[in-house]
Amino acid sequence: MICPKCGTEYRDGFTECAYCHIPLVESLGEGVDPEELLKRSEGKEEMTLEAATPEEFMRIAREKGLSDRDIAMALNELAREQAPAVSVDEDSEEPQDSVEYSNASTDEEEAAVSIKPYRKAADRAEDMRSSAYTLMIVGALGIIAVILLYIGALPITLSGPGRYVTTGTMAAIFVLFLIIGIKSYTKLRALNEEAQREEKKIEEIRKFFFDSYDAEKLDEEALGDDETNAGEYFLRSSFMKHTLNERFMDLDPSFLEYIVDNLYSEMYDED
Repeated sequence: MICPKCGTEYRDGFTECAYCHIPLVESLGEGVDPEELLKRSEGKEEMTLEAATPEEFMRIAREKGLSDRDIAMALNELAREQAPAVSVDEDSEEPQDSVEYSNASTDEEEAAVSIKPYRKAADRAEDMRSSAYTLMIVGALGIIAVILLYIGALPITLSGPGRYVTTGTMAAIFVLFLIIGIKSYTKLRALNEEAQREEKKIEEIRKFFFDSYDAEKLDEEALGDDETNAGEYFLRSSFMKHTLNERFMDLDPSFLEYIVDNLYSEMYDED
């Protein structure tokens, strides 16, 4: 038995094609090649599957006996094949490695932007000292005021359960202020020592730099034979950072940025 549409052959006992769902015949007409029918039907079926919706694709795949897992994998593969490819302009003069270069440049720019402005340890110590004194004074005065309020020494009358709730809450807040102020004050010693080490480091770097370079020598090494004066600041500052990094290792990037800005201003802005 054979299908007159797709050319699939069946054993005796089958009466209908499992794919075309039409009655089988004992033989094809004269001049009809079963293999040619089969090839044409397979080609049509592939085209049908490519153009089919996901629902039609699943129906056809289930008729073929595929499992749900195989159907899901096939749908994913079909979606990838039908995804639009990224077009590349053949007339573009930009080299292929320019994409990698632009990405690298972007990463470097992001890294440069991500550097936070440097704050000297002396400035941080002054801010912490001011905050510590403020918290301790407010906390101590607040506790005294709560005590006076509780004993009735202030011209404010509180009665009933609200008296204990109010004074207890206020006392807890002012005690917290006092504790935070004391803890901040205890950190001042370490921060002051850090500020002293920082000032010594800055003076050491400054002495090395001005002993080694003046404006003329720095321009000679940083700018070279470039007479266009294009990007002077970036060439000079890059050379200064490289020189200081070689001489003083493991400098914090934000600290190095701060030092270079100050040295640059002192060397060039005075001219």
